[in-house]
Amino acid sequence: MSERVSRRQAGALVVAASLSCAVAAEELETIVVTGSYVPSPLSELTASTTVMDAVDLQRLNKQQLGDVLRTVPGVLVEEQGGGGGLTSVSIRGGEANFTQVLLDGVALNDPTNSRGGSHDIGNINPATIERIEIVRGPQSAVYGSDAMGGVINIISRDPREPRLPTLRAELGERGFRDISFTSAVTAGDLGVALDLSSRNGAEAVAGSERDLDSAGLRARWQPHANHDLGLQLSHREGERRSYPEQSGGPLFATSDALDRADFRNTTAALVWDAQFSDMWQSRIAGSHFTQSEDYRSPGVAPYTNVPPNGSDTEFTRDQLNWVNTFTLSEAHAVSVGADYRDERGDSEGYLDVGVRLPTDYALSRSTTGAFVDLRVRPVSALLLQASLRRDEPDGFAAENTTRLGARYMVSPSLTVLVNWGQGFKLPSFFALGHALVGNPDLMPETVDAWDLGLEWQALASLRVTATGFVNQYQGLIDFDPEAFTNVNRREVESRGVEWLLNWTPHERVSLQVHATYTDIDVVGEDTALLGRPEWKGGAWLDWAFLPRWRTGFNLEWNGEVPAASLHTGQTVVSTLDDYQRLDWRVHWRARPALSAELAIDNLLDERYQTAVGFPAAGRTVRVALVWRLGA
Repeated sequence: MSERVSRRQAGALVVAASLSCAVAAEELETIVVTGSYVPSPLSELTASTTVMDAVDLQRLNKQQLGDVLRTVPGVLVEEQGGGGGLTSVSIRGGEANFTQVLLDGVALNDPTNSRGGSHDIGNINPATIERIEIVRGPQSAVYGSDAMGGVINIISRDPREPRLPTLRAELGERGFRDISFTSAVTAGDLGVALDLSSRNGAEAVAGSERDLDSAGLRARWQPHANHDLGLQLSHREGERRSYPEQSGGPLFATSDALDRADFRNTTAALVWDAQFSDMWQSRIAGSHFTQSEDYRSPGVAPYTNVPPNGSDTEFTRDQLNWVNTFTLSEAHAVSVGADYRDERGDSEGYLDVGVRLPTDYALSRSTTGAFVDLRVRPVSALLLQASLRRDEPDGFAAENTTRLGARYMVSPSLTVLVNWGQGFKLPSFFALGHALVGNPDLMPETVDAWDLGLEWQALASLRVTATGFVNQYQGLIDFDPEAFTNVNRREVESRGVEWLLNWTPHERVSLQVHATYTDIDVVGEDTALLGRPEWKGGAWLDWAFLPRWRTGFNLEWNGEVPAASLHTGQTVVSTLDDYQRLDWRVHWRARPALSAELAIDNLLDERYQTAVGFPAAGRTVRVALVWRLGA
C-alpha cells in the first residue's frame, strides 16, 4: 500500500515532511491525497483512513467495486440484487448519500437522482483503478456539502509512472466479458496515461444485468522545476436493467417488468501546482462533471405505492479551488484558500396513475467557500490538526464547519488518535424541486461526530487498529405520507467500533482480519434504518506458494439486515438472514509478458438475499489473461 514519491511531488510534500516525527523512509512513501488540503503521509493524518493500492486490488480480484469495499472496516455496501441493481455505500451507519465519491478528486454525486445524490458504484469498473482512499468521519471542513459520512476517492493510474501497454481479457459464466487496456508513457517532463475498458455483465441474477464502457486520459507536465500541470479526462456510459427496488425481485415480484436506465458521465480537471518558495506552495484546480440518465420503471405491482414512472435527467457541476500552504517552521504549517461550486440540474419526468403527471424541475445553485487548516507539532510525539470552513450557498444560510484532530505516539509501538468534526449536506435537487413531493423549504442535514482510535504495532509483522465512533445526525430528510412531501424531521445517532488486524508472518504470506459493529438509533421512533447490519466482518489470506504462483481466499460475513418490500401492496419490513461468502482466486505469472488468473466467486455457493426477493449470485467462475506488450 505504497506509492513512490517522485521529484514532481516533492513540493506537495514539504509540509508533511517538515512535520514528520522520525518516520521511517518506507512509511513516508504512503502518500494520501484525500481528506486534507495537501498530500500527506498516512502517518501524518489523524482521521481514520484506509488505502488500497494496485497490488491489493489485483490480489483481491473482485468483479464489482462493491465487493472490494466490503473488505474495509466501517464501510457498508447495500446491493439490490445482481450487477444491474443499484449498489450504494454508507460509512459508519450514515445514509448512502452522506458518502462523497470522488474520481481522481472530482465529485461524482448527482443530486438529481431520487436517492438524495448517492452514487451507484456499480458504474465504476475496478479493472481501471490504481488506488482507493477511504476516509471515515465528516469531511465537510475540507469538501463542504455532501461529505457528512466520509469520502471514497477512486484514483486512476499515475501518468508519471511509465507502464507497458497492458491488455487484460476476462471471461466468465453466463456471458460475462470484461476487456481493459492500460498504458503510460513519459517523454522528458511529460507523462501520459490511457485506460480503456468494456464490460458486458452476466445475468447472474434473473433480470439483473449491466453493460459499461469507459475511457480515461491523464497527463502531467513539469515545464519548470517548481511548476507542475495536470490534466484528467474520463467518460463512462452504459445501460442497466433490474427488478424495481422493493418489488420483491425475481422471487416475489408479481410482475417481471424491469427497471431500465441508460447513463453517461464525464469528468474533466486541470490542476496547477507551484512551489513559489521553500515556505509557500500553491495549487489551483478546476473541474467539470456532467451526468445524464434516461430512467424508466414499471413501478411496483399492484401500483398502490409506486406507479410506473420515468425521468430524463442531466446534471452539471463546475468547481474552482485555490489552496495556499505556508510552512512557517518545522513544527507549524497553515493552509488557506477558497473555492467556488456551481451546480445545475434538469429533470423531465412523469408519474403514471392512469394519467401521466409531470414531475419536471430545473434548479441551480452556487456555493462559495473559504477555509483555513492548521497543523502543529508542539512536541515530537504529538500532532494537532484543526480545520475551519465557511460555505455560503445560494438560498441557504451560511454553514460553518470545524474539524479537530490529534495524533499522539504513546510509545514506539502505540499511537492514539482522536477526532471531532462537523458536517452538512444541502438538500438534493430531487428533494427540493420534484413537482409532486419536492419541498423548497427544506434545510440542510447536519452531523456532529467524534472518534477515538488506537494503532498498535505489536510486532514488525503484526499491526492492530481499533476505533470507536459516535455520529449524531440532525434534520434528516424523510418523506411524510400525510403531507405527501419531503420534510426535515429525523434525528439519528450511530455508534460503533471498527477493528482491523494486519499480519505478515512470512514474506510470502499475509492475513487481514476486520470487524465492524454499528448501533443505529432513530431518536424518538421505534424503527430501524434499512440495509445496515449491526455486525459485519471478514478475513483475507494471500499466499505466494511458488515463485510464480499466488493464491488467496476472502471470507466476508454480513449480519442480519432489516429490509422492506412493497410486493404485497403494503410496506412490509422483514429481516434478511446473515450470510458468509467465500471467494477464491489464483494467479500464475507464466512469463514476464503473460499472466493468467482464475477466480471463483461464492466458492461454497452460499444462498442468501441481498434485498427482499433478490437472491445473490451463486458460484461463478471467471478466467483472465493479462498481456504486457513489450515485456
